[in-house]
Amino acid sequence: MILSEEEDVKVIESIGTEYRYQISSAGIYVVIEVEGLLNLIWDKKTSVMIQLNNKLKGKVCGLCGNFDGNANNDFMKHNGEVVTDPDDFGNSWKVKPSCPDVTNVMHPCDANPHRRAWAIKQCRIITSDVFADCHSLVDSGPYYDACERDTCACDSGGDCDCLCTAVAAYAAECRKRGACVTWRKPNFCRKS
Repeated sequence: MILSEEEDVKVIESIGTEYRYQISSAGIYVVIEVEGLLNLIWDKKTSVMIQLNNKLKGKVCGLCGNFDGNANNDFMKHNGEVVTDPDDFGNSWKVKPSCPDVTNVMHPCDANPHRRAWAIKQCRIITSDVFADCHSLVDSGPYYDACERDTCACDSGGDCDCLCTAVAAYAAECRKRGACVTWRKPNFCRKS
């Protein structure tokens, strides 16, 4: 893929196909809109979101699911089999068969036990009164678990980025359901 800029028109060239795109800023995010295909939203740190155009509904597959509106079949292996094990699912999408399968993945808080107490303390914001307006709309459990896992995993710098990205994911889902929560503070995940 080659990015080039010709006057004010930006074009992505890929294998003989051209896609028009536009780059803009929205708060803390950089948004790349690929005309008629997708939006890529990046927080300039640890989070990337992809929003596909509705014309792609049910026409894609892979690690991000199949975009058919049914989350229960998003763990579809490359061969079409639906599984529940994330390792089995991920291993089926390897680009190079020579790469070894991922097995026996250790929970990051077990691998970095010195991070566990800090992760638990910081991630509690998700289950706290700060998000009270959202708790009845979005189950906080999976988001808390992901926050703890991601925060323990960031053990070599960027730990606050991982924490803030995880909390922001819960806040984004709350927003989608109509609960706008003011959770960023000057001393907690402030906006850059």
